[in-house]
Amino acid sequence: MPAFRQQPVDVVLDVRSNMEFFLGGLRGAENLPVDQLPEALESRTDVPKDAKILVYCAGGVRSAQAAAALARAGYTQVVDGGGLNAAYAEYQPD
Repeated sequence: MPAFRQQPVDVVLDVRSNMEFFLGGLRGAENLPVDQLPEALESRTDVPKDAKILVYCAGGVRSAQAAAALARAGYTQVVDGGGLNAAYAEYQPD
């Protein structure tokens, strides 16, 4: 199980564009661009509202937007990892 800041996370979401994700990201992350959240997660039965979700982007703006959108949608354990470099520094893949 991956961890962020030494805390386990269930889902790692890269909320950048598909092209940005194609160029590289955190190992094990899924790409769901911020403009597709939270609708993309609500249709998935494998991501309950209490799942520990880490979101990150390129510089921190989109991850903050994604974290806020997911919180409004009822996701209770969302962690904003900020930009890719900041998230990478504190991320431990499984």
